Amino acid sequence: MAPPQEAPRRWRRWRNYNRYPGPIPTPEEWRAPDGPVRIALQVGHWRTEEAPRELSGLRRNGANWNGLAEWEVNLEIARHTGAMLEELGYVVDILPAVVPPDYRAHLFIAIHADASNDPGTTGYRVAAPGRDATGRASDFVDLLNRKYGEVTGIRRLPTVTRRMRNYYAFNFRRYEHALHPMTIAVIIETGFLTSAADREVIVSQPDLVARGIVEGIIAFPITPPPGRAAGSP
Repeated sequence: MAPPQEAPRRWRRWRNYNRYPGPIPTPEEWRAPDGPVRIALQVGHWRTEEAPRELSGLRRNGANWNGLAEWEVNLEIARHTGAMLEELGYVVDILPAVVPPDYRAHLFIAIHADASNDPGTTGYRVAAPGRDATGRASDFVDLLNRKYGEVTGIRRLPTVTRRMRNYYAFNFRRYEHALHPMTIAVIIETGFLTSAADREVIVSQPDLVARGIVEGIIAFPITPPPGRAAGSP
């Protein structure tokens, strides 16, 4: 009798990465975290030199324009956004590219900027996880799309990329450094760093970008300003 064949190595590697072998929680199981409303602002590509082996691909990426790194733009926007939120009474965590394992918050927003070989390409876009265990991220995407566009005047791109929807921080099954599945999460590409029109906003007016993000957070029933009753799950 021939010896049994081993499973393909690719399958075994995937199984080794499967950190969440149990059933994925359902939207009906979602409950807001205990404590005050906590907003996480992740600065895309910031401190990527700290990336662990599982995320080593982060160490050499991110947009650039004329010596200006994307993470610098993202960090300035996050700082302005965080300051505005804290003035309203929110608890804010400004996170680097590598998130703490199983990080939990009421809302997580990954802040990025786009790039293109065509300097005429302009616009922002917002995406929810491809697999959203909370069932609530798409509602926030709709709000943020509307509020961000109204405040900043940047046009909205009608499509999002596969990479956005499969953002590594959303992939709690594969990565240790990923969000808790019950954290409502989105990613926003605030504009194109390679576009003069978009740079006029995202680089020169980070306070305006921040206000566009904050307006979306305030309007979301799950993350109202502290002191205002939250909407039912």
